[in-house]
Amino acid sequence: MPEDKAMHVKMAFLYVQGGEWYKAIEEYKLLLSMDRYDPHVYNMMGDAYAKKKDDKEAFEAYLESRELYGKLGNAQKVTNIDKKIAKLSPDKMDIKQRQHLNSFTKAQEAENLAAEGKLEEAVAHYNQLIAAEPINFSYREKLANLFLENAMVTDAAAQLKAVADIHLSEGRVDMALEYAGKISLMDPEGLDTLRLLAAVAVKKGDQEGISKNQSKLAQVAFDCGQYEEARGAIEMATQAGNATLKLLMAKTLMALKQSKEAKQQFELLLQENPEDDTLIEQLITLSEEIKDWNGAHGHMMNLMNRRPNDDKLLPRMARILLQVGKRPEAMQIYLNLATSALKENRSDAAFSYFDSILALEPDNAEILKKKAEIYLKLGKKQEVIDTYKKLKVIYTAKKLPEEVKKVDLILTRLSGLK
Repeated sequence: MPEDKAMHVKMAFLYVQGGEWYKAIEEYKLLLSMDRYDPHVYNMMGDAYAKKKDDKEAFEAYLESRELYGKLGNAQKVTNIDKKIAKLSPDKMDIKQRQHLNSFTKAQEAENLAAEGKLEEAVAHYNQLIAAEPINFSYREKLANLFLENAMVTDAAAQLKAVADIHLSEGRVDMALEYAGKISLMDPEGLDTLRLLAAVAVKKGDQEGISKNQSKLAQVAFDCGQYEEARGAIEMATQAGNATLKLLMAKTLMALKQSKEAKQQFELLLQENPEDDTLIEQLITLSEEIKDWNGAHGHMMNLMNRRPNDDKLLPRMARILLQVGKRPEAMQIYLNLATSALKENRSDAAFSYFDSILALEPDNAEILKKKAEIYLKLGKKQEVIDTYKKLKVIYTAKKLPEEVKKVDLILTRLSGLK
C-alpha cells in the first residue's frame, strides 16, 4: 500500500505539471480512498478544481482541508486556505456555499483591517460574522486573539467564555474546561474566568471545585460591586461545605442594604468572635440604620468599655444617647468635648459641640456666653454681638431684667469698638 500511495502521489504531481487537472483530481481521489483524513490531499484537490474554474468543487475540497488542519491545530494552513477560498467566485455555488464564501471573505477583510491597525472596524467585522454564525467558534477565537494583541484581556476572555458557555450548555464539559484553562492563563482572577470555572464545577457535580471557585467568585464579585452575584456564589459555596464566608455574607447583605439580615449575621459572628471590635462597629452602624437605638446603645457601651480612652467614640455615643432618651448624659458629653477642644485651641470643633447642645436647648444661656467669650478672643465682633442679642432675647423671655441690663451694657460697649 505505501508503494501504491507513493505512485499516486507521483502521478498526481506529473498531471499537475502538465496541466491535466482532472487526471490529477482522480489521483487525489484514489489517495483519499487510502486516507480520507489527509488535509494536504484535499488542499491539492481544491487547487486542481480551482484551476479548472470548478469553484463549487474547489470550495468543498478546501473546506475539508481547512477542517482537518484546524483539528491538527495548524492555524497557518487554515489561514492560507481561507485566502484561497476568498478568491473563489460564488457564481456556480449554491446558497449555502455562497453564505460560507461570504463569511470567509468577511473574515479575510477583518484580518486585513486588523493588520492595518484598524481595530474598531476589524472588531465590527468579526461581530457581524459571529452574529451570522454564532456556533462558528473560530471567529470568536480570532476576535479574542485580536483583543489580546491590543492588551484588551477582559474582552478577549469574554469571547472565549462565550464559546465555553455554548459547550457547557450542550453538555460538553471537557471542552468548556479546555476553554476555561485558556481564560485562566489570560485573566486568572477575572470575573469571567471564575464564573466559568464555577459553572463547570457545578455541571460536573464537583463539590470541592464548587466550594473553591464559588468562594473566589464571591470575593471578586463583591470587590467589583456585583453584590447579588456575590451573595449567590456565597450560598453555593456554603452549600458545598465552605463555612468560612460568614463575614463576607454579612458585608454583602450590608452592601445590598438588607440591614436586618446583615445585623443577624454580624451578631452570630460576634458570638463566635467576642473580642472583634470591627464586628461591634459594624453592628452599631446597622443598628443605627434600622433605628434599633437600644441595640446601638448596648453595642456602643460594649465598645467604650473596651476602649475607654478613645474620645473619637464620644460624639457618636452622644447621638445615640439622645435617641434612647438620655438627654442629660448626651449634653454632658458634648460639654466635655467642647471643653477639651478649647484647651487644645480647636475653636471650630468647640463651636460645633456647643451648637449640638444648643440644638437640644436653644435657651441655654451658659453655652451662649461661652460662645460669645470665644468669639471675643478671636476678634469676631459681629458674631459676639449676634450671640449677645440672642442672650437678650432669652433673658427677656425669662423675665430677668438685671441680666438684660448687663447684656445691653455689653452691646453698647461692643458698638463703640472699632
